[in-house]
Amino acid sequence: MNELIEKNRRLLRFCCDSLRSIGQVVLLLGVLSVCAITTLVLLSKFGIWNAPEGFKMIIKMPLSVLNILFIGIGLLGLSQFIKYLVERDYKPGWILRHGEIFFYLYALLTILNIVWVYTIDPFDRSHYMYKGVTVIIVLFSTAVRVLILVGLGRIFRYIMPVIEESKSLV
Repeated sequence: MNELIEKNRRLLRFCCDSLRSIGQVVLLLGVLSVCAITTLVLLSKFGIWNAPEGFKMIIKMPLSVLNILFIGIGLLGLSQFIKYLVERDYKPGWILRHGEIFFYLYALLTILNIVWVYTIDPFDRSHYMYKGVTVIIVLFSTAVRVLILVGLGRIFRYIMPVIEESKSLV
């Protein structure tokens, strides 16, 4: 493993820097999009701005807009992980030390998004309900996604101490 890292050190550093830059841009765009959509939703709710028909789909799934924030945080965490593997004296960053929390929060966000779309949504939901089949498929795929995210959180929680121990032995 160490030979592979030594051979590809320049490539791994480039990947680390690229992921960090892309993660920061995605995180910034995520924050800006959340702020813009929140502002437009509030303007629409108070009657200051009349939302076009296409915008109502975004209003229906406000929590799904937050997915871009988790993608940005995930890219930054992956960048920290690569840097942690490449550098000998690098201590894991905050995202890497608390990575399982992000998986759990993303699973919770997935559940809240489905609850919002199917129960709280004030708009017409008739196109979602085609004889119950669509609801069953969406609930099944959401359950699978949540279980995968929770499993990844558990794996991440137990794999980081193993990696730290293996680095201290070498």
